Amino acid sequence: MPGFEPQQGGAHQIGEVEHEGHGDRVGEPDGDHRQRQVDPENDGGGRGQNHLEGDRDPGHKHAGRQGTGGRATIQVPQSGLVDHITEQFQVFVIFQLVRVRHQPLNGLFWHSGLLSPKQSQVNRFLLGWVAAVSSGLFWPALLPPWFLVVIGAAVPWLVRPRPLWAGLLLGVCWFAWHGDRHISAAQPLSEGEHLLVARLITLPTRGALYQRTLWQVERIDETPLQFHHPDRIWLSYQGETNWQAGHLYRLKVTLRPPMGTFNQFSWNQRRHALANRVVAQGRILAMTPLAERSHWRVPLAQRLEQAVADLPRGDLLRALAMADRRGLTDERWAQLRAGGLTHLVAISGLHLSLVALLLVTTLGWLARCLLPSQGGAARLAVLLVAAFGVTGYALLAGLGLATQRALIMALAAMLMLATGRFGRPWELLLRAAALLLLLDPLVVLGPGYWLSCCAVAAILLLLAQTPQWCRGKLARLVWIQCGLTLLLGLVQLGWFGSLSLHALWANLLMVPWVSLVALPLTLVAALMSWLSLPAADLALRLADGALWPLASVARLAHALPGDNLGWPHGLLSLALVPIALWLIWRPPMAYARGLAPLLLLPAGLHLLPESPRLWRLHVLDVRQGLSVVVEKQGRAILYDTGAAFPSGFSYAERVVTPFLRGRGIGHLDYLVLSHRDNDHAGGAGAIHRLWPEVNQIAGDGCTRAPTHWQGLTLAWQKFDYAGNNGSCMLRISDGHHSVLLPGDIEATAEARMRPQRVTVLVSPHHGSRSSSTDAWARAVAPSLVIHAAGWRNRWGFPHPEVLVRYRALGARQRTTGRVGQVSVHFRPDRVELLSYSERLAPYWYNQRVW
Repeated sequence: MPGFEPQQGGAHQIGEVEHEGHGDRVGEPDGDHRQRQVDPENDGGGRGQNHLEGDRDPGHKHAGRQGTGGRATIQVPQSGLVDHITEQFQVFVIFQLVRVRHQPLNGLFWHSGLLSPKQSQVNRFLLGWVAAVSSGLFWPALLPPWFLVVIGAAVPWLVRPRPLWAGLLLGVCWFAWHGDRHISAAQPLSEGEHLLVARLITLPTRGALYQRTLWQVERIDETPLQFHHPDRIWLSYQGETNWQAGHLYRLKVTLRPPMGTFNQFSWNQRRHALANRVVAQGRILAMTPLAERSHWRVPLAQRLEQAVADLPRGDLLRALAMADRRGLTDERWAQLRAGGLTHLVAISGLHLSLVALLLVTTLGWLARCLLPSQGGAARLAVLLVAAFGVTGYALLAGLGLATQRALIMALAAMLMLATGRFGRPWELLLRAAALLLLLDPLVVLGPGYWLSCCAVAAILLLLAQTPQWCRGKLARLVWIQCGLTLLLGLVQLGWFGSLSLHALWANLLMVPWVSLVALPLTLVAALMSWLSLPAADLALRLADGALWPLASVARLAHALPGDNLGWPHGLLSLALVPIALWLIWRPPMAYARGLAPLLLLPAGLHLLPESPRLWRLHVLDVRQGLSVVVEKQGRAILYDTGAAFPSGFSYAERVVTPFLRGRGIGHLDYLVLSHRDNDHAGGAGAIHRLWPEVNQIAGDGCTRAPTHWQGLTLAWQKFDYAGNNGSCMLRISDGHHSVLLPGDIEATAEARMRPQRVTVLVSPHHGSRSSSTDAWARAVAPSLVIHAAGWRNRWGFPHPEVLVRYRALGARQRTTGRVGQVSVHFRPDRVELLSYSERLAPYWYNQRVW
């Protein structure tokens, strides 16, 4: 139509391994028609709507009492600025401060050269491999199998003459095969009921009614899985349990793919599941234990839990000793996040590196004392024992994904030391990254891989570019920490959208303290407790005292302002300016100056003035709910908030607030609540806590006269009905284009309206056939219809009849459950349509194809 030109387009517990983070998530929808839907996303809350029985489109709904949910989940700890910089190289900076000397280690880690242009063919091959696999994060689609065969056939012919191209092609094939294999593995676990034989990997946090756990599936509907099948699933359960990690259970479950919601600046659960090799999520209907074989970590964790029960910082001690973070309360997590200190209680590179270095230096000193005539055999024995010690600590920590990355790095370093092939630090990083991507290429879909590799690369770069005034050891540590604050802050803001201003000083104090004092004392005390040595209680109290500074600094950071600073996403481009200037001033490589203009370009584009006549509409993906943001010139109107649950989970906090912050919204002028149903107004309280001055319009306030807001006309309308037909309707117009937000009105209210033609319509009642009558749809005659309906929702919204009705009018249609967030940009001469999976983030893992 004229003027419308869319563009084409938890808990890391006693079992084996879990994703990085902590917390619980709650259950799945039940299988009947009249049911309480508990957390449609399986990510933190319960839904309290009861729908009428009948066909898949009941026609109308009543908002019932809210369901009961588990605790809200911090899926990924909002790490500090130095989170995940806990790899080997920072540890050696710390130990240089206390004058630890070990010549082979110094030769390995303090050599500051970069990769030579005449690098070996192996380096070129590995560089191509790492680049190709890492690029999988940005692929729009996975390559078809026949294309992989063609590419793979060319690799042997390119290995010698073109090793870089050989690595690129082989990396493309490797990532595409793994991605396709993971998606194919989810097909047997399609939506519906299944009988599984599965082994419990993680225990839920105690005290929560709804709990989510990680399971390893061994049989599906009596069919054993193939070797190396990606077989992990998230399952939730209601009620008290007496589960044991490592036990085998027969389960009756309902399953569905782990999709989540798709919005800008929000956590991508689909990508997170792929990175953690999870193929499905669901709800346990019945369970029967089959085997009583507990994981060997369980009795150790139970003994340590009993031993530290009376210690004020026993929760930190358990987390540091064996990654048992069940004791960490929400308050403790909030304090650690405020100081950017969560990485200190999430066992990864820092901890393994410290254990490795302590073992190497201690055993090396003993070997020199006991064996005056040292030789290669003594050094090899020292490294072998240290490797066993590091591997044991990693197994004790559950061998999570972050721990796996750190273990690979540590063992690679020891192998190079043992063989005498020290190489350059960049070569060590390249080989470790290549090995990690060989074992698990989908790790590139998670932030841990990028933060770890960027941290190591940043430390090497900062060491190579240390100014003259930073030659002292303390000055060098400050230089590295400040550089990491800037470089990794950009990475963290890109992934999480927020940071803590206190991370710099808190980590400068706590990383050396935990590394040199708290961690060694904790490990020694835990070992003494497990061995029941006489002085074990004293050692545990000393370790608890050593953790007092960590707890105190975290509390202080949480009490100070600036503990969770969210930046508008556009300001990330401005943060690149200092890096560009540094490249011009001190280029680390000959061609580095050429990168500076590329880094300055986004900042220049961001500073360009925006047209005062441009305004935007964003229909957010909040599952089977509604939340719409109208944005203009840094100000916004919020129409509905999505649902909230007694667990504390709220789409207003999980989706709406990060979106507003990411868009740089400085003023929220209006909060419009269409009606009181939970899926529309459940997050109002969360919005008022964050924007207490917002002008709320609901109920009788919706009968006011038209309002003018930044050049837009806001026309309100409401009828004297209860429930859906009493929704507050809002029409927004700029004189050229218009938008209608009708809430959940149905045929009764539509018959009383005097509708006008609109450019964009958010379909009433999520696309139910009880709304959008033929006469009303013809009168409105929209060019674009947006259906705010959850993916594969059990009511069948939007109804096929509604889709056909609008299609007959020539309207384009988008459903948030299919494409995620839908944004519309209004300019005087055109309207631009941008959906999340088609234009904003058109990557292969954001396509809902199941």
